[in-house]
Amino acid sequence: MKFIKKSSWEEVFWGWKDSEADNPKWIHCATKIKGWSNWESWREHTATQLNLQKRIWNIFEFSNPINEIPKMLIGPFSTWQARFAKKNSATFSDLATFSKEYEHFKSYEKIISILKNQSFDADLIGIVREDTNQIVCIEGHHRAMALAIAKKEGMKINFENPVCIALAKLPKKEIFLLNQTLERGSCKA
Repeated sequence: MKFIKKSSWEEVFWGWKDSEADNPKWIHCATKIKGWSNWESWREHTATQLNLQKRIWNIFEFSNPINEIPKMLIGPFSTWQARFAKKNSATFSDLATFSKEYEHFKSYEKIISILKNQSFDADLIGIVREDTNQIVCIEGHHRAMALAIAKKEGMKINFENPVCIALAKLPKKEIFLLNQTLERGSCKA
């Protein structure tokens, strides 16, 4: 990975909002499934649980996205973590090795679209676990899973534009936030 620039949570969140907040499927998820008044409240809830607003942010460019992104850890979100007995320790590559999950995600509409286009030009958000130095995906799960499938199948993906990730450190003393966030979830309740 190559350092690009320093950033701020406001800039990172704006990018997240720009890519999702107008999408009817994400609005439906935030309001009808999760119970929030809007997309922004839902995503701010996750950010608050992980103290993302208080972290120091930097933007990096992936040197080899097809190899680097599938090695990221899956974030602390119940729909993703439910597939594993040991929580907050599996990568997207790990998930692609399970035939049932591989088949499920390979037929998932959003992933089909990414694989069909064979292009990838969106940025991601993650936090780096200070204890293991692994990146935990916060935003970009479907794209990361699509790349894990593409890598497994030997598909050629076009990385015409640089693929970047906004990263902040998750100190050892705060690793517990991953399990706490997973346990609390993202529903308003």
